[in-house]
Amino acid sequence: MKTTLFILFLATAWNSFAQHPTCNGSRYINPTYTVDATLGITFGNSTSYSGTNADLLLDFFEPSGDVAVNRPLIILAFGGSFIGGARTDMHDFCNYYAAHGYTCAAIDYRLYDGPLFPLPDSVTMTDEVLKAVSDMKAAVRFFREDAATTNTYKVDTNLIFVGGISAGAIVASHVGMLDSTDVIEAYIDPLISANGGWTGNSSTNTQYGDGVSGILNYSGALRKASYIDANDPPLFSVHDDGDDVVPYANGQATIFTIPIISLEGSSLMHQEAQSDGVNSELITIANSSGHVSYFGNQVSTDTILTRSLNFLYPIVCGSFASITEQTAAIDFKMYPNPSNSSVTIYIENPAEFGIQLYDVAGRVITSTETTAGKSTIFVDGLTPGAYFVQLSNESLGKSELKQLLVF
Repeated sequence: MKTTLFILFLATAWNSFAQHPTCNGSRYINPTYTVDATLGITFGNSTSYSGTNADLLLDFFEPSGDVAVNRPLIILAFGGSFIGGARTDMHDFCNYYAAHGYTCAAIDYRLYDGPLFPLPDSVTMTDEVLKAVSDMKAAVRFFREDAATTNTYKVDTNLIFVGGISAGAIVASHVGMLDSTDVIEAYIDPLISANGGWTGNSSTNTQYGDGVSGILNYSGALRKASYIDANDPPLFSVHDDGDDVVPYANGQATIFTIPIISLEGSSLMHQEAQSDGVNSELITIANSSGHVSYFGNQVSTDTILTRSLNFLYPIVCGSFASITEQTAAIDFKMYPNPSNSSVTIYIENPAEFGIQLYDVAGRVITSTETTAGKSTIFVDGLTPGAYFVQLSNESLGKSELKQLLVF
């Protein structure tokens, strides 16, 4: 069932976006654009923990001279344990994504401005997260309202992604995964109501939706991974496995090394997403006690951001648009997955099958035929990222596609 759900998701994404007018085989893969930025755009208004009222601002990045009028958007939130940070912290990331053809917004959200001694308790910090979630939802609605009216920013409202680093990733993950169908703890219900309900209270344009098409989770977490269900958007995560600020699995998030609130991080989120058939990729930084250590140098940063582009590309551009819907699937296993050397394809009922390995742009990397129960695909030397393996038998009218991760 999980595989079926995953394949159905891919088929839906490819069918929906196969003809997206901005996709040309290079855009969203290669850094071919210079970037324009428009700073200080008001998208909402909010009141902080201490009662301070202020406008919420965003900075908007887009490819220079772009003639496209319907472009995917990535909204990013900064980190800082909900007590520090600024939207300018995300400018380098927005420049990166815009250089690859996306539009991108670095946003404000409310920070905790109460006393730090003693530090806020878990209820106060849950309230703070919900305030920030309200603010990011207002940013999503801002672009949907613009698209429906003046279309100043030329955003495809079917392709709005949210993401962030650390606290910002916690915000984005809750925007994408937490909704009224989820089972939540009793103490959270009144906090949601006090912050404007499920739409939040950071803008009045609640006639516009705040749903998103995917999440970029850089060392974030959910209060409970069980918030994830089969209707939630695709999830891309990166996390240090020994992170002592935001837990990789389950544990206490800390401020100044002091435990504040129990969270469930990227590892459990990825497991839950997979069990529910949600498209999910997790890059684990093994044997690392750092927090967001992978953005510590340019080589590592470029590798991680390239992986995020590989994850988003099939969603945006509908790779494999030429693959038609099949009436029956092939029961095959593929292991190990992820792999950095070779992958075994096992077919329970051997017959003559074609095996194709594709990259995220839909290009054939290798193609072979087999009648054996087991076949091997060699992936050593491939750039780390997402690939797809298709088995097909035209005479039987059968085909199946599975995602393969190479590291």
